[in-house]
Amino acid sequence: MIFNKIRIAYGEVLENFKPILRQAYQSIYIYQLNRTTEHESQMREAIKATKETLAFFSNHLPYSKAKYIFALNRADEMAPFDLIMCFDQAIFEMHVWETLSELKIKQGQWAKNNAWSKELRDLLNERQEVRPQDNKLNVEEEFLVSGTPASRGRAQGRAYIAMDTEHFHEIKKGDILVTTMTTPHFIEVAHLISGLVTDRGGVVCHAAILAREFNIPCIVGCQTATAAIKNGDRIRLDAISGIVVRVIQ
Repeated sequence: MIFNKIRIAYGEVLENFKPILRQAYQSIYIYQLNRTTEHESQMREAIKATKETLAFFSNHLPYSKAKYIFALNRADEMAPFDLIMCFDQAIFEMHVWETLSELKIKQGQWAKNNAWSKELRDLLNERQEVRPQDNKLNVEEEFLVSGTPASRGRAQGRAYIAMDTEHFHEIKKGDILVTTMTTPHFIEVAHLISGLVTDRGGVVCHAAILAREFNIPCIVGCQTATAAIKNGDRIRLDAISGIVVRVIQ
């Protein structure tokens, strides 16, 4: 499963997340025992404290699982019951069951044993409806890498690995360029590529600036893109969620 790979790759992030996650569930238990305004406020703050880490992991999950994390962006609009359900479902979809067991938290205690309210179901359906229908029949996708979206957009095409200018002449129109980091010379092929993926860099690196200048979807800081992606792979780049997948037809 995708999250098994992520849990191994980002074990330190998950380890740092444990006390925050524990506090969130403890605040839920306390609120359930004594549903006062003060306890509700404390519960909301504790759940809000998980937002940054959940956002990080949402980049590594399929949308069908990450949508519960995205929905938490509107936590202030949710009734307490809906907030608990949505949060619990988000954690459940991350498959961190070993971590939950360590924290003595039951898997999906609320999410799996209660019915969704109409308000929360409407919110999740609304999120689903605005999602572009980019999944085609008879197509499978394999997670490859993830990084930081530097120029928003989506692209699908042939991957081409180029470490320097030596092989620029082999890049074809519509290719998605994968490299360690761009240099000013890469401007020569910017008009050809439909997407850009780099191992290194942040939102103000050369690749990010180049991609925004030419309106090319771009993900930077993937660490292992040039190793995980092979020349000629059919890949899909989602520079909104920050993931790259191999398309298997």
